[in-house]
Amino acid sequence: MFNKIVTIIKIEKILFYIFLFLIPLQLRGILYWNNNEWDSIFLYLTDLFLIGFLFLAIINKRISFKKNDILLFLFLGLALISIFISSDRGVSIYRFIKLFEFIGLFLYVKTAHRSDKSYGSYRSYIVLIAAGLLQSVLAIAQFYKQSSLGLKFIEAGTYAPGAPGVATFIMGDDKIMRAYGSFPHPNVLAAFLLLAIFCFYYLWISTFLKGKFRYMLYVTCYMIMVFSLFLTFSRGPILVFIFMSIIFLLVRFFQLRQLYHTEERLLAGKRLMFLALFFVVFSVLSTIILLPYIKNRFFTISLQEEAIDLRFFYNKIALVIIKEKPLLGVGIGNFVNYSQHYPAFLRAANAMLSGGGQGDVEIPDWLYQPVHNIYLLIASEIGILGALLFLLFLAKKAIQGIKQIFRELNEINALFFLFIGFLILGLSDHYFWTLQSGSLMFWLSLALISPHSLTDKAQPSGG
Repeated sequence: MFNKIVTIIKIEKILFYIFLFLIPLQLRGILYWNNNEWDSIFLYLTDLFLIGFLFLAIINKRISFKKNDILLFLFLGLALISIFISSDRGVSIYRFIKLFEFIGLFLYVKTAHRSDKSYGSYRSYIVLIAAGLLQSVLAIAQFYKQSSLGLKFIEAGTYAPGAPGVATFIMGDDKIMRAYGSFPHPNVLAAFLLLAIFCFYYLWISTFLKGKFRYMLYVTCYMIMVFSLFLTFSRGPILVFIFMSIIFLLVRFFQLRQLYHTEERLLAGKRLMFLALFFVVFSVLSTIILLPYIKNRFFTISLQEEAIDLRFFYNKIALVIIKEKPLLGVGIGNFVNYSQHYPAFLRAANAMLSGGGQGDVEIPDWLYQPVHNIYLLIASEIGILGALLFLLFLAKKAIQGIKQIFRELNEINALFFLFIGFLILGLSDHYFWTLQSGSLMFWLSLALISPHSLTDKAQPSGG
């Protein structure tokens, strides 16, 4: 009986590692298509692996929830209620199931790893770094070729600078395509590279890395991932990378200053010094190599730029919806569906497309998108109370993370700074709520900041 349980747990772990590696891949089947991404229903390959290891964890009683997660379940309850007032209940039910699934991932990582210190936790970080390295190689090749590579089951689509809907920026007379990796948008690739980079920070600060070969291997991976992050030309994620890395390094520096002068503190200080050096050198080198592109992308920002203008547009629509439907919103997953029949959206879209005139302009399908702010999106879909519960839950986790930094001076969780970065990115994009890969990254990062998540106090022996 014991051997059988051990075998099941091993299978569970293998499924989890495969799941982590597959997060960037958009392999899915279409169960229901309704003319756009946001009103359609899919089954992803990652869903199957997620359901698989959650099922095995449940039958072995390796997953549970704590009282301090009650806010999360109240939030889930409001999301369930919102289904009954949605304009498209099918999509709402699907989005609720997805939210339930993501919360299951959060609970699994937070509790299953905490109860089993022999889980091989470092391997999870290694898997994410390996996936980040693969995405970096794809990104470099795509940028060099200035098109997708034609990898049917890896890339999310076919991309070229002149194709409609492809993320580009203007440089002189040319359109420059940003790197996608295997993601549906460069911004999502950038978020995943952030996750992989901060996993590297975690391993570097820990005592995991030993030996010159291992150091050189991981530093090389870090260098490639930083350069690839810059190739996405995603302004928000790159700024988050720079500022959160600096804050992380400074906090770790002041942490070490409070420790007694020991050989352990000296070694930790050396690791920190080298990490700071790598961060500065690789960031500066990436900037110098890509300087002409970065000048055009970062220093020609205008409030009239389409990406910024549309964000203001969606924010205004979301605020109007929240004002009209403050209690339960329009139903989870129904922002786009509701917008298609919402007079205020149609009037505003018509005015924007006609340059402020009164002409009747046909609204293109691509304009129907979720608001690029996960907090406004949640408030408009589930209601103000739902958004407040979600924010309180996040605030509670953030406070726990801050307390952990000051309580455990000999340790620091680099993923906490990543999570704060994700919260900032949520102010200007929606993929942490609407896209499979984005949601998986968000809930995974939330679980990783919980005390003891994916951490093994025992000194790893190698490999």
